[in-house]
Amino acid sequence: MSAIFLKRPVLEGAIAFHRKARESCHFPLHRHEAMMEILFIAEGEADYWIDGKHYEARAGDMVIFRPLVWHEERSRIEAPFSFYYAGFHSLQVEGLSANHLLEDDEQPVFSVSSNAERIKHLFQELCDEVNEGWSEALTSSGLLLELLLLEVHRTKHHAPGKTARLSSQTAITKARRYIEERYHEPLTIKQIADHVYLSPSHLSHLFRDAYGESPIQFAIHQRIHAARRYLTTTEFSVEQIARLVGYESVTAFQNLFKKATGLAPGTFRKETLRPSESQ
Repeated sequence: MSAIFLKRPVLEGAIAFHRKARESCHFPLHRHEAMMEILFIAEGEADYWIDGKHYEARAGDMVIFRPLVWHEERSRIEAPFSFYYAGFHSLQVEGLSANHLLEDDEQPVFSVSSNAERIKHLFQELCDEVNEGWSEALTSSGLLLELLLLEVHRTKHHAPGKTARLSSQTAITKARRYIEERYHEPLTIKQIADHVYLSPSHLSHLFRDAYGESPIQFAIHQRIHAARRYLTTTEFSVEQIARLVGYESVTAFQNLFKKATGLAPGTFRKETLRPSESQ
């Protein structure tokens, strides 16, 4: 258990809500005697009335309802609306009142866009775990809830630029792992830097010192490595492989592959498989 949790929260439920454009999502004025709720807005916008005050929330925002606080929720129907929800009780964070994740004077709606991807991922894992229907003895939902609350807490109170949260070695190791897992996506240096709480220029400098190339160059090499694997272990076409490793343009993929290996993808496949075919 993290040192910030003096008492572990007890999960009551978690769910993902998804509404199409023109579909209303409305929860009339209500409150909960003991349960605390947190919401992460993944898409769209909504209006919240919390303890008599009006708040607007949009994608990347977190909304927190404490026990006994009256609140009402209504999405804006012009566009699709999605949010993740978790309800729990018995939370005790060091330095805060029971069932508080914020100080009394802090706003209940705030942006976590600097760490939105991580928070969304944890919410999704939590919802998936709850939906699996495991017995309480086997579920990891309690640990996932703690990880989620910890991520929200430190994102709120230790925003990038305010506190150096990661050592340089940890940051570049984490950045490398992030690229290895997401090389097929349209990564940008800012996206990678945000993930490890560094400026793009600082990350590029550290990454180049450690690995001899920029993060984007490393991502391109991961794409080439994956493409070589696909070419030698599958019957996927060159066009299919190009898309799998992140290229919409087959021509761009072929040019980069030939520049990296000296061979066009089709030729590489033939040359690599030839010895085994002759045996």
